[in-house]
Amino acid sequence: MTHTLPINSGSMCDRRQVGYTLVELLVALAVSSIVIAGTYAGYAVFARQQQLLQTQTEYDRQAMRAIDLMGSDLRLAGFKDYLNTNAMSAMQPIKIISSSPGDLVLVFDDYDSVGNLYRALIHYYLQPFNPSTGNIRNRLFREWKKCDNPSTLCTLANSSLLYGAVGGEPVLDWVISFSVQGLHPKAYGSFATQFQSVKVDLTVGNSRV
Repeated sequence: MTHTLPINSGSMCDRRQVGYTLVELLVALAVSSIVIAGTYAGYAVFARQQQLLQTQTEYDRQAMRAIDLMGSDLRLAGFKDYLNTNAMSAMQPIKIISSSPGDLVLVFDDYDSVGNLYRALIHYYLQPFNPSTGNIRNRLFREWKKCDNPSTLCTLANSSLLYGAVGGEPVLDWVISFSVQGLHPKAYGSFATQFQSVKVDLTVGNSRV
């Protein structure tokens, strides 16, 4: 038995050309442009938010470092080394010159870099900073001084700069407000009326404010 397979000639094949019309390409291009533009806008917003968050986080870290430093000095306030024959006056350890804006003086015995005992005075205060370019703002300064005559009441006037620059070193920038309040004064004893703790309120802004 013989089978015959039909063969179609090329002229009878159904040939169709597959592709996109100009209108379809223009529509696809328009849709793609919208998607890309939306993606970029979303990324730009996210990038700005991320930058603001990083900036705020850095200011929070700086504020925490300043608070930790102040807390360390406060814990030492009133410390008298047993080798120091000079008495520590009840008016000496913590003195609030101004509550708002905060102006705080702390006194305690310490040893310098070569091991000599001395009576230290630490001064925290706000001071306006006026840069050659940029915004005027407040800075929190820390002044580290040595009492000239520890047998008398140690004050800013009778103490000399020990470390840092004249007027102190800036420990925090862009300070909006700084206030201090003495709490729990002792009712009796050699340190009567002296504060046992200090409340510090510190508000920090940033360069965009």
